[in-house]
Amino acid sequence: NAKDLILELFCLQYTVHDTNLGMLGTLVEKQLDPNKYTKWNDNCGTVDGKKAPEIETVGELSRGTFGILEEGDEEDESDSEDEYEENTEDDHIRLEDIPQAFSHFTYRYTKRKLLVCDLQGVLNNSSQPLFEMTDPVIHFRSRHGRKNVFGRTDHGSKGIHNFFHTHKCSPLCRMLTRRWVHQIGAQERMSHLDGLEERVSNLHCDF
Repeated sequence: NAKDLILELFCLQYTVHDTNLGMLGTLVEKQLDPNKYTKWNDNCGTVDGKKAPEIETVGELSRGTFGILEEGDEEDESDSEDEYEENTEDDHIRLEDIPQAFSHFTYRYTKRKLLVCDLQGVLNNSSQPLFEMTDPVIHFRSRHGRKNVFGRTDHGSKGIHNFFHTHKCSPLCRMLTRRWVHQIGAQERMSHLDGLEERVSNLHCDF
């Protein structure tokens, strides 16, 4: 089951009293094995520690994939970025494909509104494969032109572009699109996003 393969760690919030600083809050989560810790991608387009090549820019947009991704109505279900998927007859799914496919899936499932990346943590193979991930990033395309909706690491459309500039689709990307994107109605998928930007913006959190 796909949902059993990726697990975001839950955080606990502790409030402590310091005699000099007063009440302080801190977040605590499960400690991951530092010897197995891996950063599969980051919020700047780097994949497995490899940086993206330099991009020629025109105005605020870059040549290549980004311009294509931004074309058309946001509600359009066409697979504009699919033009850049590699055609391959190999349908073998590797464990290392899962984090990248998951990031791509979050973008498609949310109708190109956001993308989850900066996937890092530990792959636990003790029983069945399980990714334990921590400290992810959300890149959000704001309808109102807001920046850093999900904190300072949210690079918005630029962050999404950087991901696709280095992303190479695997068979798993296409499988997730067929199963979870095309077969689930757009209205149901969008119901999770209704008012999301406003709710997050009203939190007034300093991430």
